[in-house]
Amino acid sequence: MHDGRVRYGESDSGSAPAGVGDDLARVRDRLRGTPGAWTLAQVAAVVGRTCRVADLAELTGQRVVQLLGAVDALLDAEVLEWAGDDLRFRRESVWSAVLGAMPRVLRDAVTADCDRLLGRRVAGDRSADELTRSLALVRAALARPGAARYADDLHGLLGNLLLLKGDATAARAAAERVQPAGPGRLADEATGTRLAALALAGDRRAETAAEAVLAADRQVLARDHQQSADVPAGARAPVSVSVAALVLSELRWRRGMVAESLHLARAHESRAPHWRLWQRLALADKLGSLRRLDEAHSLLRATRDDLGPRERDCYEGCVDIVEAAVLLVAGRLDDAADRAERGLAATRKAGVLLLIPHALAVLAAVALRTGDVDRAATLLAEPTPGHAVRSTLHDWVSLLVTARRYGPERAAAAAASTDPVLLLAEPAAAAWLVRTATAADDPDLARRVVAETARLAAANPAVPTVVAAAAHAKALLDKDPAALAAVVHVDPRAAALARRDLADLGEPTETSPAWDTFSGVERAIARLVAEGMTNRQIATRVRLSPHTVNYHLRGLFRRLGISSRAELVRHVPAMA
Repeated sequence: MHDGRVRYGESDSGSAPAGVGDDLARVRDRLRGTPGAWTLAQVAAVVGRTCRVADLAELTGQRVVQLLGAVDALLDAEVLEWAGDDLRFRRESVWSAVLGAMPRVLRDAVTADCDRLLGRRVAGDRSADELTRSLALVRAALARPGAARYADDLHGLLGNLLLLKGDATAARAAAERVQPAGPGRLADEATGTRLAALALAGDRRAETAAEAVLAADRQVLARDHQQSADVPAGARAPVSVSVAALVLSELRWRRGMVAESLHLARAHESRAPHWRLWQRLALADKLGSLRRLDEAHSLLRATRDDLGPRERDCYEGCVDIVEAAVLLVAGRLDDAADRAERGLAATRKAGVLLLIPHALAVLAAVALRTGDVDRAATLLAEPTPGHAVRSTLHDWVSLLVTARRYGPERAAAAAASTDPVLLLAEPAAAAWLVRTATAADDPDLARRVVAETARLAAANPAVPTVVAAAAHAKALLDKDPAALAAVVHVDPRAAALARRDLADLGEPTETSPAWDTFSGVERAIARLVAEGMTNRQIATRVRLSPHTVNYHLRGLFRRLGISSRAELVRHVPAMA
């Protein structure tokens, strides 16, 4: 599971470490004294990064007891490790290298045996999700006599299914086995799948490959434009081009290049419906982070409307999860939790696991805002796929939980290696990090956060959330009441935090309405929100409908210049 910690100024992506080939040679030398150990490692690699001992026995035609010596040798050589009752390759790079060291003809033969085994097991497993069943059917088809005629189609489909399952390494391997005679649909889709798999696995080669695909597409468009003036307007892009744009949009976003990221997210809309969906979901999530909520909701509605019956079964849960994150930004906690729960259930039933961390992060954020730190920590600790879509919200809530559970020193230590994209995606993060660093007596962290936020603001002067966050963080670091007061007037969404920081500096906050100017119902609702109650619980206490409670909350938000329950909670002690 991702722990939410990467270095400031560094990419969290990376290809296999240098020296893996040397490591593999040393491993083979260590295994020479144990007959069958290297063969067992290769068979295990075909099964996947994690495998069952019983499956290895069946695939090698041996009893489990006969494998004990080879298994022990692989454990001693630190090739494998125990993961519960299963065996797992300790490092993904070693797994990939072992798989790549097999002659192709042998790898294909073992894969066919593995596909037959998995197909039989899933056929008898009523609890298997839909995607797992589909994978079993494709693998069984590949194992049948005469499958060579359809191998390219089947491997292309297999790669797509494995991507949705969160197994980027196996997806890339399947895509690379597609070898059509020339350019066309199969080659295009295989290129797109390989690109997405590289990006999902955090491989640095993804950026170079994506840029090469877009450069080639520009050359084709330029040539076609010279030959004909009848290039259709609004024509949708080939899969490889749309995936390349999606990959580069994400990389630009992580570097704080907002305008270019959004441009790439909107350009090259895919002709394939499932890739078009992922493009739109990624864009909607970014718009939500930028607090452009109307645009995000509009895009999600259009995405949901475009889903056909089959796509609805497979992908509607993914739309729910992204919508839950947007609702969370809007401060609609109950709606966000409901939508995240629904999305989580739907995606698990379908077996499409890429957004599981994002859904868990939404639920953890709601739990944290209602005071249930233990539930938030439990949600964040739930297992997620080996390769899931990166959730900045997951990183952010992890930091908040660390602070609440272990104090500012531990939170500052974790924040020292936090990805700078957090400062872009979570406008409250910069001021929070400065505040936490100050409490932990870590001035270096505070200065780095202010410098990085200033860089982001300079690079994105048209993004008000980033500009306000930079001003707020610097004012906190400088302990400058006038600058904090300016934040109150410039950005209503940052006003509540800035007012609190002014109060901490002993400065008056005339812009905040007095507590006695609110009605008795409004004061009661605000206090119950501060106690961590949901709208439904508050409605029961004050004998109003949840809709009416929500109406009063919206009024409180509007008068206080805030946008979330968390900000309201900070007001209640000051006003009371």
